[in-house]
Amino acid sequence: MRTKYQYKSADDRERIIAENNSLILIEEHNITEGNFLIFSDEPLPEPVVYVTVPQEEFESLKQESTLLKAQSKALADRADFTDDVIAEIALEIYK
Repeated sequence: MRTKYQYKSADDRERIIAENNSLILIEEHNITEGNFLIFSDEPLPEPVVYVTVPQEEFESLKQESTLLKAQSKALADRADFTDDVIAEIALEIYK
């Protein structure tokens, strides 16, 4: 069961926490409507963590990664070429 308490000051907050020391503080909201502490008699469920990735998704991600790396390298090469062209143009202008 979840219980929600509103508090107005830091002292009020500490008093509510002390009064509910047998419960678990699971959330605290500081919103325009006020400050709230939410307690529960049970801890929040653990988030699901995937340990394995389906093989086809893994292969798809590998291909996408390879493609993105190639695109990134091509853009870097293009930027280097553009820098070189600008430098040569500047040398010709200032001769």
